[in-house]
Amino acid sequence: MLITTSCGLSYNSKETASKAIQPRSSLSYDTSTKSFGKEEAKVLNTTKTETSTIERKIIKNANLRLELKNLSNISKKVNQIIKSHQGFIANSHKWNGHNNQKTYNFTLRIPENEFETALVELSNLGKLVEEELNSRDITKEYIDLEARLKNFKAQEKRYLDLLNQAKNVKDILEIERELNRVRTSIEQMEGTLKYYDNQINLATIRLKVSQPEPIIDNNSNWGILNSFKESLRNFIHNINLIIILIGGLIPWLLILSIISYLVYRIIKKR
Repeated sequence: MLITTSCGLSYNSKETASKAIQPRSSLSYDTSTKSFGKEEAKVLNTTKTETSTIERKIIKNANLRLELKNLSNISKKVNQIIKSHQGFIANSHKWNGHNNQKTYNFTLRIPENEFETALVELSNLGKLVEEELNSRDITKEYIDLEARLKNFKAQEKRYLDLLNQAKNVKDILEIERELNRVRTSIEQMEGTLKYYDNQINLATIRLKVSQPEPIIDNNSNWGILNSFKESLRNFIHNINLIIILIGGLIPWLLILSIISYLVYRIIKKR
């Protein structure tokens, strides 16, 4: 038993020694390679996720032109539609045109996610004469502006640290001048971002509603009669132009007639 045990221990010690002597570079390399591959994949996946989750910054606008005979309650109807979609009327204008034709102009602001639905409801208020939709993607400008703003804020922090450390009056004045420049840029960028956010979050709809052009005007004159009167005025105007032209040519015609008569007499005498 002692011999057997000693042989077993001897064998195990040799095996352990051989494992200790065996180089581990390949195992270490494989492990590091696998670890690097996982980390690389993780970074790539994170980048793809960030790229795919970028929120598009889009400004939406629409122009609508409608015709409606009865405009007595048009302001109320438009206001009801806009309020039902959490929007508001930014501007409105009313006037009477030719033949007392009533016309309303509205500038409407509405949340971006309610834009399409509100557009359909507004189009159903009357006869749709014209519709124009446009959108502007400002994602790149928005992200660039955010990056520049972050950079300027970092500069502001550094200048504040330098200002706290400065002891010379000249250095203090120079740092304050640069600090004011940086803060002015920051305020401008923040104002631009606020404007972009307002335009992105609230779409703009410009609505024009007018009465159709009447066939008979308020003086009970037919439209064709007005056309005839206009044609007659144009005819008289053209006659006046012809008379003026002839009046200008008469002196030259007289001179030409006299010269022609004299030439004729001379040729006849010869």
